[in-house]
Amino acid sequence: MNVVWTENSEYTLNEIIEYIEIKFGLLVAQDYYSDVISVINSISLKPEIFPIYQLKTEIRKAVINKKTILYYKTIENEIYLIAFYDTRKGIHKL
Repeated sequence: MNVVWTENSEYTLNEIIEYIEIKFGLLVAQDYYSDVISVINSISLKPEIFPIYQLKTEIRKAVINKKTILYYKTIENEIYLIAFYDTRKGIHKL
């Protein structure tokens, strides 16, 4: 399936990567990005691999690692990446 990066997903991922790079260095940030791409590739092959987070909107929640969550939604033959969420920020809503 085709993966569509929303403006918000690009922004939130870049924000997390910048934080990781500043705090832990370039190599850790590159490893993190590789993990993200791996999860997205898995989603593109099998979009229902991760559980539905919101039944009403059918938004799914993919755990990248213990500190990052990816929210996405499938519409027809496209997967829309909605946002990346850093769990260190506390309570969140979509």
